[in-house]
Amino acid sequence: MSSKLAADEPRPAFSDAERIAASEVAEELHALGRSATVEQFWARPHWWLVQAVCSAVGVLASVLCIGSPMPGLIVAAAALLLALSDSTRVAPLRRLTTARASQSVISPPAAVTPKPAVTLILTAAIDDRLKAPSRFVPSSLIATNAACIALVAACAALRLASIDAMPVAIAQLIPTMLLLGAILVFLDRGRAQAVRDGSAVEAALEIAALLDADPPENLRVAVVLAGAGSSQAAGLRKWLRSLRSRGVRPVDVAILDVECCSSGAATWWERDGIVIATGLHPQLRRSAKAAAANIDPELRPRGGADGTGAGVARGDGWPAIAIGSRALEQDEHEPEVETQAAVIALGEELVRQLDRELGRSVSAD
Repeated sequence: MSSKLAADEPRPAFSDAERIAASEVAEELHALGRSATVEQFWARPHWWLVQAVCSAVGVLASVLCIGSPMPGLIVAAAALLLALSDSTRVAPLRRLTTARASQSVISPPAAVTPKPAVTLILTAAIDDRLKAPSRFVPSSLIATNAACIALVAACAALRLASIDAMPVAIAQLIPTMLLLGAILVFLDRGRAQAVRDGSAVEAALEIAALLDADPPENLRVAVVLAGAGSSQAAGLRKWLRSLRSRGVRPVDVAILDVECCSSGAATWWERDGIVIATGLHPQLRRSAKAAAANIDPELRPRGGADGTGAGVARGDGWPAIAIGSRALEQDEHEPEVETQAAVIALGEELVRQLDRELGRSVSAD
């Protein structure tokens, strides 16, 4: 493969194209006057395979509980536990899958401020996002899968209590059919192709350049361009866990995750997660809301289990927020300002708002 990539060449996670892209991004950071190192890591990206197996076990539990409710209930409970634990650090089934190598580009703060400061981690995924599933597929596949398995377990419990009426049989049939469909959906996600879109990295680099040109007073800016972002932000998660092992506390950092912003309308995420959408960091949400009001009062936030880098980081206990773009609704017109430019402006203003708030806190102390 060529040492340089074509502008429209997809860069899937764990591929040679992603590796070359990491080297190119490191060169761009050097051109901005920043130091940058490429760090390799290993991850097990086959979350979709684990979920497909759990779906299949859920179907098995449904079959078992017709004649043997207790074994069916036990199998369903085990499948539910494994499906939910796969998104945690434990991930027992994931440990049985193959590990693959990827790399992240790390650029530490360009300068140390004269007083103690919070470190702003500006991050984006190097690899390209996967092609979106059909609009008929739920946005939170893992939560839907777990809910269907839980319904099978509930039906098994009802059968165990000698409630074997027709309504229970019908109620059991619905999640069982959905689980059969989920197996196909998860396997399809494993084969999904990457769609070339470098807007997130470009926006993150532009925000970094703007902040380096006029550094915040109370923030040190680090840049982490992480590999395997499409695999539940594996690169960012690995790097943050290495920070924690080195004694860095979540209270000492703030994470600004830049998502794809090539089309649609600029937005920020108020809630996100892999399984269930929970609130992102309240202080960062306040800064984003204030920044949006200054940039364009018509900007609207987004909330959903989209599995952004911020959602994954927040799930691990780190203060984080994501900016990017959302699809336009049917009654909306194309924004007057280019989406990527609007996201860059939103990101810079968000940092300025956060910096001012931290400055007021320091003054109050």
